[in-house]
Amino acid sequence: MRKVNKLALMLVILLAFSLLIAGCGGEEAQDERNVLRIGYMREIESLNPMVIWSVQAYEVMNLNYNYLMGWDEDLVVTPKLAKSWDVDESGMLWTFYLEEGVTWHDGEPFTAEDVKFTFEYIRDNELGYFYDYVASMEEIEVVDENTVTIKTDEPIAWMPQILVPIFPKHIWSEIDPADAEGEFTNENPVGTGPFQVIEHRKGEFTRMAVNENYFKGRPAIDEVIIIIYANTDMMVEALKQGELDVIGDVPGAQFKALQEVGDPDIVALDADSPSFTELSFNVWEDEASKGNPILLDREVRIAIEYALDRQEMIDVALMGYGEVGSTLVPPLFEFWHLDLGEDFRAYDPQMAVDILEAAGYTLGADGIRVSPEGDPLSFTLLIRNESPDNQKMASMIKDMLAEVGIEITVSVIDEGTLTDRIYDGDFDMFIWGWYVDVDPSSILKVATTDEIMSWSDCFYSNPVYDELHLVQQRTLDRDQRRELILEMQRIFYNDSPYIMLSYDPELMAYRTDKYEGWVRNPRTGPVLFTNIIDTYEELRPIGE
Repeated sequence: MRKVNKLALMLVILLAFSLLIAGCGGEEAQDERNVLRIGYMREIESLNPMVIWSVQAYEVMNLNYNYLMGWDEDLVVTPKLAKSWDVDESGMLWTFYLEEGVTWHDGEPFTAEDVKFTFEYIRDNELGYFYDYVASMEEIEVVDENTVTIKTDEPIAWMPQILVPIFPKHIWSEIDPADAEGEFTNENPVGTGPFQVIEHRKGEFTRMAVNENYFKGRPAIDEVIIIIYANTDMMVEALKQGELDVIGDVPGAQFKALQEVGDPDIVALDADSPSFTELSFNVWEDEASKGNPILLDREVRIAIEYALDRQEMIDVALMGYGEVGSTLVPPLFEFWHLDLGEDFRAYDPQMAVDILEAAGYTLGADGIRVSPEGDPLSFTLLIRNESPDNQKMASMIKDMLAEVGIEITVSVIDEGTLTDRIYDGDFDMFIWGWYVDVDPSSILKVATTDEIMSWSDCFYSNPVYDELHLVQQRTLDRDQRRELILEMQRIFYNDSPYIMLSYDPELMAYRTDKYEGWVRNPRTGPVLFTNIIDTYEELRPIGE
């Protein structure tokens, strides 16, 4: 990890921001363009949808491309590129009726051929996060230029929620599938969305121009610029000075300060979020694993959970925002969330000591427990340097586990290095998190055996869990499916490859003196970085 002089870094950021304003702001003064400026604290890793994973990268993708469907504020499926759809009595033959007259950003017509190509390209080459949504599609047929049918191998419970951005056949058919998850950078992405990326400077900003011919109607916003900050205080100050219109990923301390200031032109929004932060363990039983084998002992992982006062961690690291986590599906999705009740492992350090003692982990003279074989309970906890909140949590975890005889060494690294370490099996434990799709199938799939060395980040494997995952995907009765999903959450919780530290808040702030029409999704959720892009479509200058 390179060391960077702090003063030099701040000067670079200020220079980049000044250049951005010079390149965009002066022009705005001339033609009175409406530019939405967004501040965020994390890098956009790529413009290629096949390799992205971060919330902010998905936001750019969702603005540049469209799905067949979307959701309203009640998380009810709504039309997008598909204006309607129906399914036959078998539950396996779906017909999608597409919007007419839609064009790609380059002026080429959008047709059913693009839908067929996208799904088959991803399915046949097993590409990216999207593969699971198309894997069961046996036949995809073009009826006419605005109608496409999809036959699945079995009834699929989450249809028609096909969370796959539609790509232009005339561009992506030229992309070697071997490069789609590798060298292809997609520097000039062409989609049907309300905005198109026109400039992307990694680590600095992503600039998007309005789609003048957007099929749902041209948005009032002319440009969207997502500016990446390395310093939270600078980002918050830019919002206060009106240099930014909205900021996301605001740490608790700065958010609380914004609330206390009480600026009438700034809304500090503490929104519900479909996300969680987990303490993930390396439970990979393969000989290639470089993790500490003591963590393969479920009793050790359970003892660690009892030893952690997660409410105190939330109070200190998150300034009290968020709530203690438990299972894979956040309570925002109330119907699918498992309430553990009395089975929840609440903070109880004495219980942690009792479990460790019973399992033969005795306390050494140095205060560190050792296994029956004499190996110390000494682990490395990896933390992203992009998350000061996680760093505070890690420090508290270290102190709390020391109280029960477990030694923790905290190592702070960047997200890219952490990703490399995870998929090399080279970790004991780390803190990171997930954003959960509206349908729980995708987050449940992450924990299946097939996702080891793919989306799984703890390398968990349980054949009963795997089988339930397959069954729930094909169970059309909603109540029956719910019982299967609740049982999957219970199995995962009992095995403890994760400790859910928190169900995260979505702390953001936006100005109300320039634009109106901010849309929350769901009704208690955030206005940006959410399931839909309605805010971008609905925003308009005050008084216009």
